[in-house]
Amino acid sequence: MASAPISSLTTQYDRVRYPGRFYPQASPDRLATLATLYGLQPPPVDRCRVLEMGCGEGGNIVPLAYYFPHSTFLGVDLASSATERGNDMIQRMGLRNAELRSQNLLQFPRDAGVFDYIVAHGVLSWVPLEVREQMLEICSRHLAPKGVAYFSYNTLPGGYLRSYARDLMRFHTRHISDSANKTQQARSVVDFVVAAIGGPTMERELLKRELRPYEGNDSFLFHDLIAEINDPVYFLDFMDSAGRCGLQFVSESVLVFNRTAQFSEPVRRQLDSVPDRLQREQYLDFIHGRKFRQTILCRAGHDLDLNVTPERIERLLIVSRMKPSDPNADLLQCGELKFQIGETTVVRCGAPLPKAAFTVLGDSFPRALRYSELRDEACRRLGVDPAHVTLAEDAKLIQTLVSSFVNGAVDFHTHRFDGCTTVSQRPQASELARLQAGSQSSVVSRNLTNVTLDDSTLLRGLIPLLDGSRDLQALMLDLSQTQGAPIPASNLRKALETLAAHAILVA
Repeated sequence: MASAPISSLTTQYDRVRYPGRFYPQASPDRLATLATLYGLQPPPVDRCRVLEMGCGEGGNIVPLAYYFPHSTFLGVDLASSATERGNDMIQRMGLRNAELRSQNLLQFPRDAGVFDYIVAHGVLSWVPLEVREQMLEICSRHLAPKGVAYFSYNTLPGGYLRSYARDLMRFHTRHISDSANKTQQARSVVDFVVAAIGGPTMERELLKRELRPYEGNDSFLFHDLIAEINDPVYFLDFMDSAGRCGLQFVSESVLVFNRTAQFSEPVRRQLDSVPDRLQREQYLDFIHGRKFRQTILCRAGHDLDLNVTPERIERLLIVSRMKPSDPNADLLQCGELKFQIGETTVVRCGAPLPKAAFTVLGDSFPRALRYSELRDEACRRLGVDPAHVTLAEDAKLIQTLVSSFVNGAVDFHTHRFDGCTTVSQRPQASELARLQAGSQSSVVSRNLTNVTLDDSTLLRGLIPLLDGSRDLQALMLDLSQTQGAPIPASNLRKALETLAAHAILVA
């Protein structure tokens, strides 16, 4: 595909706003966590220097700068209107450790210094080839010796399937310049072809599937799917480019596609027989039809070690929202026990030590625990002396925790996020959450997760009131006025407990 002039990208993003948001998978804490799991010693996230290429209006940088006040953050983006909005938010919050610059990456200054973490989310596939090459060159020049970089990008072979809907929409709208009309007509032509196809077919499902993530969001459809540039690549080709810049593969930030436990034994054996790790990743992309990657890199020359030892996992903090399906179960005698997040079962286990460990994590949430804390408390609940836990039991518990992390049931962190886990007499939400609740569909919690407010007008109205000046009675009165109806005390208490459980409250 021919590259668009770089100046045209400025016009697109200035003309049609691309709303900023926070990406937990691209945070320094996430990158440091995975680097630690693979045997590296990344820079501490509470005192680091971060560069984000393609920062937009700072939806990712601003929460990080707020929660890591002793780290510094630089964002660079071509769209001046976006960086202006972001810098306005930074000024409103009084943040002194973040700056957004409107700048062409091709002119990124060589004297910008060293960055411990470099992030580029949703940029690489949507810029001209020369800019893609420059982004990797910036990493080559400016990534700290022990630093970690993150790139997300569209991939093949899944990109071939996505191109069916994309090509249809771009063909139909090729003569339309007005962005609102362009996105409306793009949706209309998909509806037309789906209706024309009629019965269930692969083509019909492909078209419907590609539009599903963009329902109700024209700006994302305009900038992501029908953008002038949207170039997917094979993982191995991306890694060839990264390797030429002195960078090596660490891991994916989201590991769900890297699981092999669901495969049959012959398939697992065949994958394990592939000696080259990068080639194995490429085979997994073919198996899953993968269309998007979020790849973590470090400088070449570091030895990676995938064997997670007790000493290594002790450097991390472990947290989980899981609760046992039967909170009164005898952990020694109950056999297999299900652990759930809400109504969804995410883990099943039968061994007493993992069952006790998951129960402890659920009781402790949102407080994170060191492995030694978790292990000792699990043993106490089982009435077992921790000194009598065998090496095999230790290894099995670590393997279970890592597997649960891969599946998204457990989170690991390198940084302890302090927060308020109970509802005080004068509850207070973070300043960041209070500002975000007024204009966004989600807020960023203290443990770096997005808490969605879409289906809760009560939470959306409550959070801005939580500045610590109101007691529960005053909150109930003020909230009743803003909601236009009386708010029962039980509903208010439940909403506050929800915010506490999601690490939104600070006092």
